[in-house]
Amino acid sequence: MEFLFAILIIIVILKILGVSNGAIAVGGLGIIELIIISSFILFIVATISMLFCKRRTASFVRIDKDEKQRFKTAYYSIDGVEYPCIFPSEVILNDKMYRTDRTYNVLFNERRGKVYDIWCVLTCIVGLLSFGAAAAASGGMIYMMLTY
Repeated sequence: MEFLFAILIIIVILKILGVSNGAIAVGGLGIIELIIISSFILFIVATISMLFCKRRTASFVRIDKDEKQRFKTAYYSIDGVEYPCIFPSEVILNDKMYRTDRTYNVLFNERRGKVYDIWCVLTCIVGLLSFGAAAAASGGMIYMMLTY
């Protein structure tokens, strides 16, 4: 709520200063574009990191909150040592996605001590496609607004 109030105050100040509606719209789209591009870069970095990981067989242990992070993550056991997943665990369908009676093929990042499970790989693929398309679409909108 405070965020929306701050945006409203900024818009009112810009209108008092005489900024046109089109310039405010382009500025808003520019901020959204920066957020989209930042997310796209996050998925690019995660995908590149996966390329340098070693494929290992692991067993799912539990879902717990990592002491270094704010979210719950899945833990996998590789050669008797537990490693957290690099992305948060899914909120829904945990009993279907993470099963203790199965072994999983994971990508193990030794330097960070984290794993990429199948759900991380799918998240990266979907994130790359969707944020890439969103960056192109919003960039095209900004281009059209500036040249129109």
